[in-house]
Amino acid sequence: MKKTLFILFSLLLIFSCSKESRVDKKLDGNWQVDFVKIGDGEGFSYSDSVPVGSWFFNSERNLVSSEVVYKYTNLNGYTIKDTFKLIEEPYVFNNQVDRIFVNTIADTINARIILLTKKSMEIEYYDLNKYRLVRFILSKD
Repeated sequence: MKKTLFILFSLLLIFSCSKESRVDKKLDGNWQVDFVKIGDGEGFSYSDSVPVGSWFFNSERNLVSSEVVYKYTNLNGYTIKDTFKLIEEPYVFNNQVDRIFVNTIADTINARIILLTKKSMEIEYYDLNKYRLVRFILSKD
């Protein structure tokens, strides 16, 4: 019995991997942006179902690039066009809180992973400069 438990425990140690490496494998590659949802500081929600752009994660170098153009119409009827852009910025995944921290020159983006599968991801962050919560819904190419 002890020998069987020892073998099972040994196999478990050999074949187990950390959550970070599993997440890095899922994150790695190009993600097409399918939908953008914006929540402003006053509690109103806006969305763009036809944004243009993608996110690209390189887990070997821990770099992320993104360029997304989206627009929405606010309550006053104005169409607001915005861009989210990252150019090979370093990122760190924290498995304790399911967050990705992207270190840019001006700021650190603290993005929460809401959903992550092999083919879909939802990620959101609070844009302190514009006082709004931005959620990206992505699908893998």
